[in-house]
Amino acid sequence: MTMHILWIQWRDIKNPLAGGAEVYAHEICRRLVRKGVKILYVSSWMPGLKTLEEIDGYQVIRVGTHNDFILHIPRILNRYADWADLIVEDTSKVPLMLPLLHSNKKPVLAIVHHLNREIYFYELPYRKAIIAYIIESVMPKLYTNLPNVRFIAVSRSTKEELIKLGVKPDKIYIVPNGVDKEKQNYCNNVKDSDPTILYLSRYKTYKQPFHAILAFTKVLKNIPNTKLIIAGKNTEILSKYVYKFNLNGSVKLYGEVSEIKKMELLSRSWLLIQTSLKEGFGLTVLEAALCRTPTVAYDVAGFRDSVKHMETGLLVKPGDVEGLAKAIITLLTDTDLWKKLSENAFRYAQNFDWDKTAEAFLKILKEVERN
Repeated sequence: MTMHILWIQWRDIKNPLAGGAEVYAHEICRRLVRKGVKILYVSSWMPGLKTLEEIDGYQVIRVGTHNDFILHIPRILNRYADWADLIVEDTSKVPLMLPLLHSNKKPVLAIVHHLNREIYFYELPYRKAIIAYIIESVMPKLYTNLPNVRFIAVSRSTKEELIKLGVKPDKIYIVPNGVDKEKQNYCNNVKDSDPTILYLSRYKTYKQPFHAILAFTKVLKNIPNTKLIIAGKNTEILSKYVYKFNLNGSVKLYGEVSEIKKMELLSRSWLLIQTSLKEGFGLTVLEAALCRTPTVAYDVAGFRDSVKHMETGLLVKPGDVEGLAKAIITLLTDTDLWKKLSENAFRYAQNFDWDKTAEAFLKILKEVERN
């Protein structure tokens, strides 16, 4: 019997604001439909997007806008919930509270990449941040006490965070990110002749990209020929810091880049640096590892799952720019250590595969549907 899934998420893979959560959803959905699962994916509409289209075999319906999507949830459930055997809710922006809003009590699988909590105060106006913080704080305890709800966490860090907020451990499954092994084809593993550091992430305040620049100014004093590449959606805004510190000759800003260009940058760089307050897992870290590029990151939720300290990269105390610079200098000057972490990172990345992720996800869908 064909399984029908109603998947509800703020954004879809074609949304200009799509990030790691949307990649996760897309890679799983496109594989599930190959196994005969019917998926109706409902997300918000943005200018330039169709209201209805098929993406790699699954149907996408876009309603409302990014700002008012949550207001359309009762209508979405009223129209489509009866069709579904199971409902998937992605909670990555603000929880949609689906288990409390639909009356037919279909099983709900809530995906949690990471809990934003304090991040809301970096990214939203204060009043909206307060509301979002309250909703996300009460969601875990509310959901865990409902018999028809289960959680999927993308990392052990996220599972531990959910447990701290009251979720029963036996209601949480861990299904990690995968990585597209075909991207290895774009990794030539020929590093730049000069030491090259890459900061790769879309611009968000909570990702603290200016920490990368501050650390780089300290690295330059020790290794003057070092280069810093900055790439990611809206990172052009960082040009003001480059100008302020007179780094025009040492820093290259790319802004948003294609997947092929991204892999080229990861391949030629000596190391990747990540400075976010927290992540769900750190997909970019795995992609860097495919190119034998180790990572230096803050020791926060997500990165401590994707980076194994002194094995595949280096972890630094969160917010410690001085420590970040020292870790970068260590890795750029210790050839033996760099080689060890580079090879270990590559081997570690081989453990992650979107096919395996989709298989694990489907197994959980079947288990939740039966129960």
